[in-house]
Amino acid sequence: MILFFHQHLEPNTKLIEGRLLLIDTAANSIKNIYIATSGQANYQSSGALATRGKGPIPPVTDIGIPSYTVDTIPLYMPDVRGVEGNFHKINPHMVQIEGVGRGDFGIHFDANVPGSSGCVVLRTTKGWQAFQEDMKNLATVGLQQIPLLVSYAR
Repeated sequence: MILFFHQHLEPNTKLIEGRLLLIDTAANSIKNIYIATSGQANYQSSGALATRGKGPIPPVTDIGIPSYTVDTIPLYMPDVRGVEGNFHKINPHMVQIEGVGRGDFGIHFDANVPGSSGCVVLRTTKGWQAFQEDMKNLATVGLQQIPLLVSYAR
């Protein structure tokens, strides 16, 4: 199993939505598709990848790692603005892009102002509930982390 996040990067005053896919690599099939985004409106461009707190999560090709990993068991963060619930941590904790440290990424529900500070956020309640169930099922069979690939159309 792997997660694959993809969205367009372009200067835009409106929030750009992408897709997060859960792929069963053994069966060569897509198990689920979730509406997701990363970054904030006005900061979803290639030039904003190194912008802390506003730009999208950097793609793995730009930071020199084969993939991120996502914890299937969430942290509960009810008091963190924008998360306000479960948070599936993305590893590594910190990455370098263009000499700038970015980090504290996770996958969570888009609970506040639309968009994120770099996390991958799921935009619909139905999608978030399905993602939570999928992660719970993976954790139940002993999978503690799942690879995450991040790709952008530029």
